[in-house]
Amino acid sequence: MARQKMNKQALLSDLADHVLEYGLNNASLRPMAAAAGTSDRMLIYHFGSKDALIVSLLEHLAARMEVGLDAALPAERLETEGALIARVMEQMRSKAFQPYTRVWLEIIAAAAQGNDAHLKAGRAIIDLYLNWLSVRHPEGAAGAAKALTIIEGCLVMDAVGQERLVDMLCDTDGRSEY
Repeated sequence: MARQKMNKQALLSDLADHVLEYGLNNASLRPMAAAAGTSDRMLIYHFGSKDALIVSLLEHLAARMEVGLDAALPAERLETEGALIARVMEQMRSKAFQPYTRVWLEIIAAAAQGNDAHLKAGRAIIDLYLNWLSVRHPEGAAGAAKALTIIEGCLVMDAVGQERLVDMLCDTDGRSEY
């Protein structure tokens, strides 16, 4: 019999590992429960509904990613927006962050199709990253939305095989065309 975890944080950690490996688009309760060593009924017991589970899981993934970004880019203002974008893109392109990018693109696609859980989680994640960027952006909160928009656009371009165009805009020395 599979071990049962009663701690929500432990469940979220196991579920996050599963989603980072297999993606979110095909996330159904049974495979997710199996990955967490519990049953689908226990997931519903802990989270109330599949939508609530997805929102909690996505917020957990965002917080995990934020910890990784914090380690890579301490909380201090960079001199230019281009330097900030270049540093963030360097991390997002790293092997460690690619699964997060893939899941984020899945969240955006599902939210665009009207999935309420993904829309709610997406808004919360955007707020988290706007706050994260505002600490590092030379203009603070005033520049964070622009920087996030550029980063998101670069991630989309990377996802469709247009890395060269992104490289032309943002190089590893932190110079940019922004």
